[in-house]
Amino acid sequence: MLFRFPHRIMRLALAVVLLSLSACIVRTQTLTSATAAATEALPIQTWTAVPQSGATATNASPSNTPIAALTMTPASVTISAVNGNLYIRRGSGSEFNPIATLLQGQTATAAGRDILNQWLYIPIPSQPGKFGWVSTLTIYSSVGGRTMDLPVVDSPLAVPAFIENCSLNNMIIQPLGVIVPPGSQFPDNIIQFDPGEYTIRNYDLPKNPEVVIIELVEGETYPLTADGTVAHHKCAQG
Repeated sequence: MLFRFPHRIMRLALAVVLLSLSACIVRTQTLTSATAAATEALPIQTWTAVPQSGATATNASPSNTPIAALTMTPASVTISAVNGNLYIRRGSGSEFNPIATLLQGQTATAAGRDILNQWLYIPIPSQPGKFGWVSTLTIYSSVGGRTMDLPVVDSPLAVPAFIENCSLNNMIIQPLGVIVPPGSQFPDNIIQFDPGEYTIRNYDLPKNPEVVIIELVEGETYPLTADGTVAHHKCAQG
């Protein structure tokens, strides 16, 4: 069943709808204007870095330019020979051959040190372009500067040196005062010594007569066949 509405009621409803639409349009325009006005009224905040004293402000973009360059100054360490001459050795230890001498009063600038900080690696004054090692622990050494600031330099391996007593008597090795047993006590009659100069004396004879003065070097086994008398002896074949 269809209902018929009078024309007056339909016109009234149409007018209400039109009024509602007009109100929505006006409200939308008002909100848009208010938003735009509020946006224009808000200040745009920008952040600018404050330059340090004496500096100029720049863009805040990252830079690969370092702030400051670090300059490394090589350590200056010297060693002087005092109270006498100072051996310069092939390696960092008394078991190495002496290869030169730092004369009393001479000074050398160290280029490195050993890992125990007991020996310095220096240029040999009498041999330009060549280097050797001097001890910092002797009464003949005077060191200036901080040795721990020096780089560690590797040292070669030492080759052992020995004195073999082939005689029938005990021998005393000076200036160390070490006694080497006779050949009859092989192999105890072979003892390792550092390279250097030694005076060998017969320990069993009165006044310990001098037998020989030797210059022992790395890798050598010195056969002691004399005993301070006319007798000579052969070494046992080991």
